[in-house]
Order: sequence, then structure tokens, then C-alpha cells
Amino acid sequence: MQNEARLLHIIGTVQGVGFRPFIYQLAKTHGLFGYVKNLGNYVEILIEGNQESLDNFLKELPEKKPPLAKITEIKIKDVLFSGYSKFIIVPSESGVFENSIIPPDTAICEQCRSEIFDPSSRYYHYPFTVCTNCGPRYTTVRTLPYDRENTTMADFPLCPECEREYTDPLNRRYHAQPVCCPKCGPEIWLSDPEGNVLVKGYEAIVCASNFLQQGSILAIKGFGGFHIACNARKEEPVNELRKRLKRPEQPFAVMAKSAEVVESFAEVEGAGREYLTSYRRPITVLSMSREFNLAESVAPGLHNIGVMLPYTGTQNLLFDCVPDAVYVMTSANLPGRPMVVENKEALEKLNGIVDYYLLHNRVIANRNDDTVIRIVNGRAAFIRRSRGFVPEPIELPFEVEASIGVGAEMNSTVTVAKGKLAYISQYIGNTSHVETFRYHSEVVRHLIRLTGIEPLYWGCDLHPAFNTTRFALKTGGENTLQVQHHYAHMLALMADNSLPLDSQILGIALDGVGYGSDGTVWGGELFESSYFGYERVGYLLPQPMPGGDLASRVPSRMVLGILFEKLGRAELEKLHLAFPQGDMEFSTVMKQLETGINVVRSSSTGRVLDAAAALLGICKIRTYEGEPAMKLESAAKKSTHFVDLPIVFKTEKDSGVPVLDTTELLLGVYELFGKYSPADLAFAIEESLATGISELAVSLATKRGLEMIGLSGGVAYNDHITSCIARTVKGAGFEFLAHRQVPCGDGCISFGQALAAGLRTKSESSF
Repeated sequence: MQNEARLLHIIGTVQGVGFRPFIYQLAKTHGLFGYVKNLGNYVEILIEGNQESLDNFLKELPEKKPPLAKITEIKIKDVLFSGYSKFIIVPSESGVFENSIIPPDTAICEQCRSEIFDPSSRYYHYPFTVCTNCGPRYTTVRTLPYDRENTTMADFPLCPECEREYTDPLNRRYHAQPVCCPKCGPEIWLSDPEGNVLVKGYEAIVCASNFLQQGSILAIKGFGGFHIACNARKEEPVNELRKRLKRPEQPFAVMAKSAEVVESFAEVEGAGREYLTSYRRPITVLSMSREFNLAESVAPGLHNIGVMLPYTGTQNLLFDCVPDAVYVMTSANLPGRPMVVENKEALEKLNGIVDYYLLHNRVIANRNDDTVIRIVNGRAAFIRRSRGFVPEPIELPFEVEASIGVGAEMNSTVTVAKGKLAYISQYIGNTSHVETFRYHSEVVRHLIRLTGIEPLYWGCDLHPAFNTTRFALKTGGENTLQVQHHYAHMLALMADNSLPLDSQILGIALDGVGYGSDGTVWGGELFESSYFGYERVGYLLPQPMPGGDLASRVPSRMVLGILFEKLGRAELEKLHLAFPQGDMEFSTVMKQLETGINVVRSSSTGRVLDAAAALLGICKIRTYEGEPAMKLESAAKKSTHFVDLPIVFKTEKDSGVPVLDTTELLLGVYELFGKYSPADLAFAIEESLATGISELAVSLATKRGLEMIGLSGGVAYNDHITSCIARTVKGAGFEFLAHRQVPCGDGCISFGQALAAGLRTKSESSF
């Protein structure tokens, strides 16, 4: 039988996942010759042999690929037969690896996990055990190509035994860059607040477990940063942690050994179970069970809780000590600031917060917080896309020029894009803080370096005061495009659903606040949107925000702002709203509303929900971002009676654009207060608001001949509101679009900005 030759380019996540040894073994199995070499975001394979063997090789390649590999495209070309006498693995070439795909950090695999619990294994009780199918990747990378000398594992020369495994193509640890063992790898130890080492190795983990059971608070170093941990089954350590962190109400995520343990306090079913137990191990937000047996102070006032399973060797060993333990595992950072990653930094910044430190000496090259996912309307919604997913690219349905989006201000990310791939960074935080903005700049540089994409065009927010906007305008100069905040949401939504370049949708953007193109504050918008522009075709009634941003931190201000023109001062005083400065602040707000001084108007959906929460006594003063709306949703879950609230539409006098009058909704809540429970009224305002928005969207889409209606923005995390909108839209015969791979909230803004910038040369349309 005549020999033939094929040249293959395998594109996707094929680096650092055992792909080359897999190809080597597959070629050997089928008696084929040639080579395989790594070229960044693709692997090149020259394969020679008879046609039958070649066909079998090509058939089995995508079917039997390594678990962490992701193939996006296979290019095959017939080439001249060269006559190779064996199959070889060619070393990686140096140089720029444009669009290179580094695999994300993943949970320890079952094979490695079984070894750390096997007394006969040389990996017994060693927490840094990994192979090509698991462990840290992105958090170890300093530069490309992704070889050991370019990672933080270069600090740990391989011992002879690890060297043999690392260089054996038939071993599952072949070219697993983080591979190590107790003889040659990182060390773990427990220290006191002064940095004194108390105990090393596995005994440090056992000692840490004992301290947690006794009620101590610990800092634990992981893949991408530090967690702060305490016993989640006891009120005393959780409340003590709240005091030390000055987080009186913000919910804590928890970690448990298995889904079976989680079932003792949360509902684990469907998509929630799938994500909770996946190799990516995100924090999965689950509904609390009726038999909730953790400290109530873990997630006060909420109906759900963020849960994750162990993903590092250290965490698995920790839970092996006490299998039914549940620990708070919250990121070691102040709200909106970067997570702590260095040992010295932890000892300084966490002094007075934690009692002991479980440390190791592997350097974290890339800070990477935990991913957070919630199931909304039956499908996963990213609240935060980070560890386990970053830096996997998003595949685009069209090509863009080399571009970058720098994000907004809150929940910021960075995105670089070129061709048909977009790379969204890990969660960064609130860039109004100097420390976080400095981190943001580091992420920009690192993402450009790792992907090899030098942006030609820059995208940023319209808001002139954002640090990210100033940064982009200064760095990108005349090649910088300012993109309206909510339009960036729409662009991200469209690409997230793989819509082609000529698509148009009726987009609904519901969130807190965003700078509008008219200089006012937006947040409840309906757009006719394409990839090349938008028209604002509807919105929520702009409401007074007395004190500007203060109204977002003190929801009671929004109540006064919305009801001011409907009720007199005497009636407003009877509401018994809470203000940090008491009656004096109430008087100040009333004066602001009477004079119009220091009053900003906003169409924000979030502020309406905040006002409802304050009016119902559910949350009068915000202590963390999103608190009033989150507690309103949790209260609505307890509703037992349906209450109908008025839905009133108006027409904007100048433009003729339809407006949903949210004053009437809140007035309805006020008038029915006392006749129905706060839970019933919480459900009613969510239901009525969602119904009004979706009915307006359906009406506009019908008039404009659009077939798709999509939803984006932070309010889209509300399961009740999103489900109601989706039901109405689908019931009217329209296709409903929700986010799939990127966050609904501001974590998607950089993605939308990068798309707008990258498509800039395709249209002269104004954004």
C-alpha cells in the first residue's frame, strides 16, 4: 500500500495539556511516522503512512484528545512524502507566539488525588502533585513559550525521578511544566502572625485543620492568591471574621469536601451540580436548603450561598482531616482591591485579621481570583469569569483588527482581540482605587505579552473621570474609541451569542449606572443595536438621585427622590427611612430635592430596586455592592400572594421615545405597604418591572421588524426578573438572548469595547 503524508495544524487549547505526547502515542499506535511541534495557539503535525492508518489517526484525534485540550479547528493539507523513519516530538521554538492559548488552572485530577492519599506513592501527602491533566497553569506563566523555564516552577530544578517522568512521552507527566515531588518541589508550612515557622509539610496542613476546628482564622495560599478561612459551621468565628474585615453583611463563599456534604446545607441539582463538580471548580451560587446547618452569618439576609469544592492538593488534604467540615473561603483582599498573592504582603496586610498563615514558596506570577457562577433562568451566568476559565479565548463569529478594551470602573476586566479570538482577563476589581488601577495596568501589559497581540485600536468607556478612560486615551491616543457603557453590553451580548456581522437586535440593558451619550446617567435602556451603532429607543423614567453617588450607597435617598413629587414632606417623614446621619441627612436630602441642587437624574434599574428594598425595610443602607437588590430578590422568594402593581408608559416629549414610569411602581408599593407582606410586595415590584420592560421591548421589536431580544447588565443576575423577561419575550414569538461565556455585569464591558475598536475600520458609523 502506497505511503502518503499529511500536514496538520491543530488550533485551540493545545499547549500545556499533554497534547504532544497524546499525538506521539496515537501515531505510534497506528504505525505512523513524522513529527509534532508546538507553535503557540496551534500544534503542527507531519504524519506519514498508509491511507488506512492516516484515516484512523485523523478519526481518533478529536475523539481521544486529552481532557483539558480544546480543539477549535483542524487544518489538513496533503504534502509530499518525506520518508521519516520514526515519529518525534520537536522542542518548542522561541519567539513571539501570537494568539497563544495558555490553559487555565484546573482542579487536581483523580489520578493525582489518589496518589496524594496512597501511602505507597512518592506523592503521598504532597500538596503540589500535578500532571498534564490538572493543576496550575496560567498563574505560573511568566512569558512564552509555555515551558518550565518560563514559569515560576523554574525556581525548582527537577530531581532525577521527576526528570524521567517529565521527559518520557509515554508518561502522563511528560512536559507537565508544574511537575514536582517532595524532593524537588515547593514546600508548605504554617506560621504565626510574626512569620515564625511553626511546622512544615503535611503536618502543617493537619495543624491548620485543628486550628480551624478550634475557631481560629487562617490565611491559606492557593494557586492564584490567598483565601481567608474559618469554620463556617460556627457563628463565633464567622462573626469575628466579619468584625476584623469590617464586612458586616457581605456574603462569604464556603468550601466543602464533596457535593454530598454540600447537600446538607444547599440545593445541588441540574446545572448547579454540573458546574460545582466540574474540573474548573468555580464558586457556584446555590439556593440554601431548608435544613441549612451553617452559621446564619455566612450569608445574612440571602436565600442563596456561594459554594466551591476543593481544587488544590492542599485543600483536598485539609478536608481529608475533617471530611464533614465546611469552611468560609473568602478572597484575601479589601472590597474592590487586588487579592493578596505574596507571603510578605500577606503577613503585612492580613496582620490583625488572621491568626495563622498556611504558606508555600511557589511564586504566583498571575493573580487570579475564583470564578463565580449562578444559574439564572436555567442556565449558567458568570458573575465573575476568572480561575478555571481565564485565559481561554472567546471565539468570535467574524474577524477584528488587533484591539484592546480596558473596561469600565467596577468589576473591571481587560480584553485583547485579533482575528476570530478575544482574550478576556481575570477579574480585576474597582479601578477607582490606586492599587487596583496599578494592577489593571499590569494585566494590560501581561495579556499583551502572553497573547502576542499588539493592539492597533483601543476601546474605553465614555465616562471622562474613569481611570481606565484616561489610561486608554493617553496610551491609544487618536486610535482610542470611547464606547457608551450600555452599548458595550450589547456588543458583548451579540458576540457572546455568535451573531454574524449584519445582525440587529432589540437590546435591554439593565444595571446600576453608566455614562450616557447625552451626558446624563443611564441604567435602564432599550436599544436597537448592531455591531456598528445603536439607537436608544426606550428607557426607564430618569429618577432623581439626591447627592449623586451617595444615593447608590444610601437607598433611602432614592425613595425620597422617586416619591418626592407624589408625597408631601409629612408623608415622607412617616416612612421611617434609615440614614447614616439620621434626621439631619433627611433634611439635607429634602432641601436638595426642593432646590434641585446636587441632584442627578438616572434611568438606572438598580436604583429603582434599591429604593424598593429600602421602602420595604429590607435594606435601608448598603454595606456592599448589590446588597439591596440581592436582599430584595431573597425576600421575594418567600412571597405567598400575587400582588398586581400598575405599569404605566409615557412618551418622552422631545423625542417621542416610550418611557416606563417607575414612579408609579414605587407608589404602588407605598400604597399597598401594610396590606401585604414585604415579601409579597418585593415579588410584585420585580414581576411588574420585568413585565413592563419586556412588554415595551416586544412592542419596539415588533414595530422595527427585529426578531431577537437580548438582556445584559447586572440586573440580569436576578433569576426572577430574567425569567419573567425571557418568558414574555419567548411567548411573543421572539428569540431571547442571554450571555453564555462572559459576565452579564461589567465584566463584559472590556469585551464589548474591544469589539467596537476592532471593527472600527469596517464602518465609519459613530458610536
